[in-house]
Amino acid sequence: MGFALSAIIAKFVSFNKNIMLLASILQSVEFYVIAVTIAAMVVALCGKRAAPGPVREILLSGVISREKVCDGTHLVEPAIEFICFDDGSVVLRRHGLTDVTDRGAVSLAIELKGFDVVIRERIVSGREDGMPVDKASFILDFMAPEHYFITYRSELPSGAVVMASSLTLHNRPGIHVTKRLI
Repeated sequence: MGFALSAIIAKFVSFNKNIMLLASILQSVEFYVIAVTIAAMVVALCGKRAAPGPVREILLSGVISREKVCDGTHLVEPAIEFICFDDGSVVLRRHGLTDVTDRGAVSLAIELKGFDVVIRERIVSGREDGMPVDKASFILDFMAPEHYFITYRSELPSGAVVMASSLTLHNRPGIHVTKRLI
């Protein structure tokens, strides 16, 4: 009986020493530095975006029209407008075109890499004897119901960027986003 009691007491003391060792580790600064570093690595890995996949390039021609032009004076400031529909398609309207006639053209070169979209606008003014227009419309029928990070650039024929804008588009039915070009 005495031997069994001393064995139980020895195990208890050994267990108590292990608890004290663990408690002393929890009080050290090094332990907390390592724990915070590991937690930061886990958060970084959880937030990492998946590989975007292959890059697609899509070329679209726009339908140009007259919105609010009065005697050659443009009343609408340059802006882009996105309207999302039930079938997943998105209508993109470019407002505030200048120096474009109905004999001109507006087209888009769209680079799609995952959910990152870069849109480059190309404008052909047309002959001067045509009717002035200030709006171009495009149908984007390749977008899934996701969040898209869109960069829109209006460029000169030389490639210099004249106006640009960036936005996030959540492609869901009924979403309507307008962004001014700067």
